[in-house]
Amino acid sequence: MSAAQCGVCGTAVRSAFRAPQPEIAPDLDMRPGEPARSTLRDWVLVCPNCGAAAPDLAAVPPSARPVVESDEYRMLSTSVLEETLPFRRWALILAGSRDRAGQAEALLQAAWAADDAAAMAEAARLRTEVATLWDGTDDVELGLRRLDVLRRAGLFEAAEAWATVLTERGADELGRSIIGFQRVRIAARDIGRHLISSALPPPAYAPHVSHGKRATTGFWSRLLRK
Repeated sequence: MSAAQCGVCGTAVRSAFRAPQPEIAPDLDMRPGEPARSTLRDWVLVCPNCGAAAPDLAAVPPSARPVVESDEYRMLSTSVLEETLPFRRWALILAGSRDRAGQAEALLQAAWAADDAAAMAEAARLRTEVATLWDGTDDVELGLRRLDVLRRAGLFEAAEAWATVLTERGADELGRSIIGFQRVRIAARDIGRHLISSALPPPAYAPHVSHGKRATTGFWSRLLRK
C-alpha cells in the first residue's frame, strides 16, 4: 500500500492516527478519558517538508498552501508554546477555510496540551478563544462545554452569566445537574479539571426518549459511558 501524501506539498507522510477507545469518563469539556487521553500528542500530524498540520495530512486541500506559507503560520513556531504548536497550526488552517467549529476544537485541544505542560496561563488564553468562537451557540453539547471552558479560563462572571442563559433555555435533568455542579465550582473560583461523572447524580441513567435530537442523544450517550 502506498504511503499517504501531504495534500499541500505531496511529501510522503504518516497516515492519520487512530486513538484507542476511552475506558474512563471524559472531562466536562469532553476531553476523552484514558487511554485516549494520553495520546493527545499524536492527534495532529505535521508534514516534515512544508509544515502543514492536520489529523489527516492527506485530506488537507491544496488550497491551504497560502495559509501554510503565510508569515502568521510560520511565526507560530517562535511565538506559541511548543506543545500547542501542531494544534495552533491546524486551527489556523481551519480558520483560513472559515471552519469555525473545527477551529474551536483545534484550539481546545491546544488548551489540553497546555494543561499537560502545566502552562495554565496559556491554557486560559486558548480557552478564552474557544469561548469566543462558541459564543451564542444553541447546541446543547457546545453550550455545556462552553460553560466548562469559561470556568476553566477563570472567566467566572461570564461563566455564571452563561449558566443563567443555559438554565433559562430549559435544560433537561442531566443538563441541570451539570449546570448546578458548574455553578458550585464557579462560586468557589475553581479552574480545575472535573470528570463528567462527578457532575451527574447517582445513579446515572439514560435520558428519556423525548430528548431525541441527534446531537443531544450522541452527547448524552458519551456522558453516560464509564
